[in-house]
Amino acid sequence: MLVACNDSTSFYKEFMKTIYWFLLLLVMGGCKEKYDAPIHIPATGYLVVEGFINVGNGSTDFTLSRATGLDSPYVLPESGAQVTVESDNGDNFPLTEQTDGKYSIGQLTVDFKRQYRIRIKTDHGKEYLSDFSAPKLTPPIDSVNWKAVDGGVWIYVTTHDPTDSSRYYQWKYEETWEYASAYNSYLEYVGSGQFVSRSSAHQFHICYKKDISTNIFIGSTAKLSDDLMFEYPLNFISYSTMNKLERKYTILVQQNVLTREWYEWKEKIKKNTEQLGSIFDAQPSDISGNIHSLTNPGEPVIGYVGCSSVTEKRIFISRDELPQTYIFTGYEDCLVDTVKDHIQEYFEGAGVLPISAYYVNGGLAGYLGSTIFCIDCREMGGVLTKPAFWQ
Repeated sequence: MLVACNDSTSFYKEFMKTIYWFLLLLVMGGCKEKYDAPIHIPATGYLVVEGFINVGNGSTDFTLSRATGLDSPYVLPESGAQVTVESDNGDNFPLTEQTDGKYSIGQLTVDFKRQYRIRIKTDHGKEYLSDFSAPKLTPPIDSVNWKAVDGGVWIYVTTHDPTDSSRYYQWKYEETWEYASAYNSYLEYVGSGQFVSRSSAHQFHICYKKDISTNIFIGSTAKLSDDLMFEYPLNFISYSTMNKLERKYTILVQQNVLTREWYEWKEKIKKNTEQLGSIFDAQPSDISGNIHSLTNPGEPVIGYVGCSSVTEKRIFISRDELPQTYIFTGYEDCLVDTVKDHIQEYFEGAGVLPISAYYVNGGLAGYLGSTIFCIDCREMGGVLTKPAFWQ
């Protein structure tokens, strides 16, 4: 994994875009004219190693895949491999394959006086080894704060190391937010023009949705006198294009410390993922890291294995803390239908649900309805289960 936290999908899409353009430019030689590449891309593709050795709380997770050639710009999981964390005194910690290409081991007991690396033996007999790396202990996050600005909210992170021994930082985050569908349904249609009250067990008005960071967020205090990173801008949440702030929002920020070499490698990845827009942009720098093929020393291996702990902090933002301004909901086009006649035909049609009955002068006049999308919050990708950490 290329982010030093346990979710290997954190910027997987952006990273694999870099891999794809990297392979493409190897073939094209960075030229705008047709070019016969002097570099052979193996039929099996290049091994991509995502992960880090977690020396703190939590599991150590690695994802192994193959970045294939240009005819099939996909990544294929590297299944059936033997992945082992090794120490420089001979201790071994084998990982177990959880799903295709994803390997994991629970919390490691490490000696901070030792160094660690990973060894990979693929199902096809190829062997790879990373360089030894000394464990880095990550200091706590001092604060995660937010500021309302024109158009949205900025999230900032502040940290420092009183021992002046960190200097190179990385962050990722996981967002979770509560949102409500446009309309709440108080009735269930049971057929033949009949309705019953909707029970609490069948409610789907309030949902929770989450997202993880995909960009690379790194910062360095190496040129500063103090090892202090103050209000690093981590995430901007727009009022007008996202429904994250409609009701309640939380962000979990995870931080880890990098070595200088690890940081510089991530800088290259960040530069490539953010600057590559077409094959005619600047050719990306070499994105191979500290992992080497023992079977074929000339084979490039993509990835960098570091050794670090992770610290984290969570904050919540409620709608009533924000300025009284318009916030996008995603339901701006929703409408309510008034159904007086052909009730059975309407509610037995596809894609609609009842909202409630409506009355005129004390008598039942009809029913209100709308599309499933406007009533069932799950249609927007959320889930009904409230997270255990929710406040």
